Formats: sequence, structure tokens, C-alpha cells
Amino acid sequence: MSDPIIFSDTFLAMGAPCDVVLPNVEESFAKKVFQQIKNEVEQIENAISRFSAVSSIWEINATPANTWVSVSNELWEILSICSDFYEMSNGAFDVTIAPLSLLCKENESPTEAEIGQALKKCGFDKLELDLEKHQLKFTEEGMELDFGSIEKGFVLDLLKPMLFDLGISNAIISFQEDVVLAAGTHPSGESWPLGIRNLRNPVEFNHVFAVSDQMVTTAGTVFIRDDGEGIKKRQIISPADGWLIDGDKTVSVKADSATMAQFISHIWLILPEEDKSILSDQFKNIEILEVEYLDDDIRTRLSILEGE
Repeated sequence: MSDPIIFSDTFLAMGAPCDVVLPNVEESFAKKVFQQIKNEVEQIENAISRFSAVSSIWEINATPANTWVSVSNELWEILSICSDFYEMSNGAFDVTIAPLSLLCKENESPTEAEIGQALKKCGFDKLELDLEKHQLKFTEEGMELDFGSIEKGFVLDLLKPMLFDLGISNAIISFQEDVVLAAGTHPSGESWPLGIRNLRNPVEFNHVFAVSDQMVTTAGTVFIRDDGEGIKKRQIISPADGWLIDGDKTVSVKADSATMAQFISHIWLILPEEDKSILSDQFKNIEILEVEYLDDDIRTRLSILEGE
């Protein structure tokens, strides 16, 4: 039996390489599909991502407070999702947290007063939305939107039906293994095995998800450095008090929606256990892997949520 044909290529989007793998697709057609994927991602990036200097977000974030501004259909769609997630998580998921993020990047040890000043510029409840005209306005000067915690998942959820329309049944689209669409099945006919790497020894895996027509996302206070030399810290901020989340931990989520998976993987780093327990009853067909890197140990917990 001959080996399966595997097309693969990569492009940069949203601050990360996006890897596309198309098994058993004739090369000339695969190249056309790849280009359509790239075009679609770039179009969405230009609407919602702060990584693009020509995106609508740059213009909106520069708009003075109490000034209505119209937004694109893509931006309105992700805003609506983020509004729902803000309510669902009781404010733990908040895309207006950019002023706090900037403060923590500029100052590793901000004072309570500095955090308090930044908090005044944060809060999705300080963002007004005109549902009929698809307009928004900031009610506080210095507010900004940042969809970095959800935008790659939003992109993959839009790409999945596009692949189906193009006749692509099986594919992998991955942003640095952190946000992955596994469409269909592996060329062997089995589920795609998506491993969650041990950050202290990346050739080992803490867990392997069996995935078919689903998504896997990972968020964490730590990640593997781009040069592969050890672990680097990542700032995850609690919108409630403005302080960084302590500890070295990651959360990986397998779900039907990448947007939902990114939402859960992010808030699971922030919420206390009792709030996670309450929210868990609202989720169905979702697997959550929590990994905590201790001084001399690695602690993992796998939860399978089937709802009530």
C-alpha cells in the first residue's frame, strides 16, 4: 500500500505560524485550498486582531470615549460572543482588559494604586453596544479591546464549514499547537491523536486527546520558549482584582467549538474551584486537562463534562 499524500504549508497570522495539513488531496487543489484558508484568515485578522496594524481594532481603540463607532460584521459577531462569555463567567472573561495587560508588561510589580487606575479603564460593562446599528462606544477614556484570548478559536470555527464546502473532509489547522482544528479523521481512518506536551520535556506528553471533527486549545501561565530552551511565563490577569494568576499551569480543552474551548481554557486558569463546578453543569461533550507544574512534580487532572 502506498503512503498517503500529505500536503502541508505554513503562513503567519495573528502573531503566530498557522500550519495547514491536508491529507489525500491532490497537490494543485490543495494549494488552492491553502490559499483560500490564508485569505480568509487574513480577512478576519484585518477585522479583529491587534496584530494587524490595519485592523479595525486599531481605529476603534483610538476612538475617544463616548463616541459611537460602527463595526464590521466579523467584529460584531465576536463582540456578541464575548458579551455572552463575560456574563457566563461573571466577568472572568473580559476582552477590555488591555490597559491592565499593558501595565503588567511595563511594570512587573505594579502598585495597588496603579492597578486601580488601570481597572477604571477595564470592564465589558463599560462598553455600550447599539444592537440595531452595530455600533459601540467606550464610556471611559483609555479603554481598549483585545481579542487575543479568543480570536484564533473564532477563526477556526469559521474555517471548519468552509473546508466542508470545499470538499475537504480531513485536515489539521494549527496555531502553534495551542489552538487546533482536527477535521475528520487521521489518514489511517482513526481519530487524530493530539498530544499535550510536557513543557519540561517536550518530547513527552501529559495527555493525548482522540479528536475527530473537534478542536483542542491550550492556555497557560507558562509556555515553551520559541527557541525551545525551557519555559517562559505568560501573563494571565484576573479581571476582578487586576492581579496576575500565580503558579505554573496550563489548561487544555477538547470541544466541538474552538471559540468555546478557548473561553473555557482561559477562565479555568482564573476561576476558583466552586465557580468551575457551577459552570461545568452548563457544558456538554467537553474534556478539560489541567496541568500544574510544581517544583518537583507535575500534577494533572482530566475532567469529562457531559452536562446535566
